[in-house]
Amino acid sequence: MSQNKPIGQLLEELGFINESQIKVTLDVQKASPKFFGEVLQDLDFITSSEIAEAIAIQSNLEFINLDNVVPSMEALKLVPQEIATSRNILPISVDDKYIVVATQEVNDLVTQDYIRKISHRQVKFVVGDNNSIARYAQIYYHQLSNPIELEIKKMVKETLEGVEINLPHLVNLVLNNAVKDRVTDIHITPEISVSNIFFRIDGVLQHYYALPLELHQQIVARIKIISDLDISEQRQPQDGAFSYNFLNEDFDLRVSTLPTNHGENIVMRLLGKNSSLSSLMHLGFSEENTKKVEGYFNKPYGIILVVGPTGSGKTTTLYSALRKIDSLKKNILTIEDPIEYKFSFIKQTQLNEKAGYNFNSAIRAFMRQDPDVMLVGEIRDTETAELAVRASITGHLVLSTLHTNDAIGTIPRLGDLKIPPYLIGSGLLAVIAQRLVRKLCSKCKEEKEFSSEELLQEGVSQRVIEKYPDHTIYKAVGCENCHGTGYTGRQVIIEILEIDEDLEAMISQKSATLDILKKAQEKGMHSMREDGFIKVLTGVTTFEEVSRVVS
Repeated sequence: MSQNKPIGQLLEELGFINESQIKVTLDVQKASPKFFGEVLQDLDFITSSEIAEAIAIQSNLEFINLDNVVPSMEALKLVPQEIATSRNILPISVDDKYIVVATQEVNDLVTQDYIRKISHRQVKFVVGDNNSIARYAQIYYHQLSNPIELEIKKMVKETLEGVEINLPHLVNLVLNNAVKDRVTDIHITPEISVSNIFFRIDGVLQHYYALPLELHQQIVARIKIISDLDISEQRQPQDGAFSYNFLNEDFDLRVSTLPTNHGENIVMRLLGKNSSLSSLMHLGFSEENTKKVEGYFNKPYGIILVVGPTGSGKTTTLYSALRKIDSLKKNILTIEDPIEYKFSFIKQTQLNEKAGYNFNSAIRAFMRQDPDVMLVGEIRDTETAELAVRASITGHLVLSTLHTNDAIGTIPRLGDLKIPPYLIGSGLLAVIAQRLVRKLCSKCKEEKEFSSEELLQEGVSQRVIEKYPDHTIYKAVGCENCHGTGYTGRQVIIEILEIDEDLEAMISQKSATLDILKKAQEKGMHSMREDGFIKVLTGVTTFEEVSRVVS
C-alpha cells in the first residue's frame, strides 16, 4: 500500500528520483540541518510539486495544481490570513457542508480542527505543493484586502472628474493584476478616445480596461523611464526591460514600443524569475509519449529537436525532459537566451552576443569540455545547425529548438539551412512538434453528447474513436473562476516524428516530404490534431480549441 511507504521510496517508484540521487542527497544531508525532501529540492533532483504528488498518493488525497485554480473569496474570508500564512494553507472553496483547503501537511490535525471550528464546516484537505500554496496565499489574501480591479476603476473615475492620480501607482496596479491573473503579455493600445489594456492569458488576448486617453502618454512615459528608454523619441520603435517585485516575487519585463497612428503602442512580456518545471505528463504528454521522449533523451548521441512557433512551450518541454537525464553520470552543458530554469550539476551558460558568445562559439567551446549532452537554446542559422548536427553524429546528444509548423517540416527546414540530407538522416533522432491548447475550466464545463457519426464529421479518426469508446466530451461555459472564458491553464498537444532506419534511408535519398510523412504515419505516428482530439475525448479541451491552434 502506498500509504505505508516512506516518501523517498515512493518518489523513487514514481520515477521522480533515482538511486544515485538518493545517495548524493543523503551525503549532502549529513552536512546540512535540512530534511531529506528539502535537500532533494535544493539539489534540483525534485520539485515541490512532485513531492506534493507523492504525498497525495501516500495519503490517498486529491492533488491539485494551484496554477489552474482561483480560490473563492468566501473561502478565504473564513480563514484569517495569519493562520493561512503561518500554517501554509490555502482555502479553495466552500459550500454549506465543507470547506476545501490546500495543504502539504495532510496530517496536521490541529489546523484541521481549528478550521472546522471557525468555519463551522467539515474540512476537506487536498494536496498542493508548499511553494504554490505560499505564493497564491500571498496573492489572493492581498487581493481580498486590496481589490486591484476596484482601485483601478476608482482611479479612472477620478481622472474623468479632473482629479490628479498617482500615475506610478496605477502602472503598479496593472502589473500586480497581471501577476495575479497569470498573464504572459500586457498590451497598452491607444485608440481614438481611450487607451485599452489587454492581457494575454493562456495564449489568448483578453480586454481588461479602457482608460481615458489623457492617461496613455503618461503611462507610456512612466514605462519608458523605468525601462531606461528615450521618452523624447516617439517616432521610432524601442526595446527595453526592467525588473519588478510583487509580494516578494521577482519578475523581469521586456518592453517593446511601436509608433501607431493614435500614439505609441506598448507590449510588455512578463517573465517570472522563479519558474518551476512540471513532469511531461503534467504538460500534457500521454504515458506512452512520455516514455518515448524520456527514452530519446537517454540515448548516447543524436539530435532531438522540439519545434513549434514562438510561445508554444518548446523550452519548457525541453527542460522537463532534460531533468530525466542523470546529471550525476553525464556532463550536461547548455547555452541559453536567457537562462529560464536553474539546475544543479548542469553547466548553464548565458548567451552574450555583445561579448561574442553566441550559439556557434558555445558549441565549439562545449566540444572542449568533455560533453555528453549539449543543449543549444535555438537553431537560428546555418552555422549553428551544421555545428549541432555534426556534434550529434560524433558521439554527443544535442537538444535544441527550431521554428517550424509541424514535425515533418523540420526536414526541409534543415535543408534550407544547407544541411545535407545524409547528415539530417544520420543525425536526427526525433522531432517533437507541439502547440498549447487551453484546458476546460473544471468549475463550469458542461457535458455534451456526441455520437460516433458526429465525431467522424469533426475529423476524429476511427482508430482514435475505437481507442476511447467510453469518452466524455465537454463544452466551455464560463464562470468567475475562468474570467468567463470557459478555460483555465494549458496543455500541449504534440506529434512525434521518430527517425528509424527506414526514415533515415528515405531522408538520405531525398525522398519527398509527403512520402516520408506517409511512411511515418504507417508506423503509427499520430498528428497534432489527433492528439488534440484525444484530449477532447478525455475531457481536457474542446474541438473549438483544437481548431484554433491547429490548421
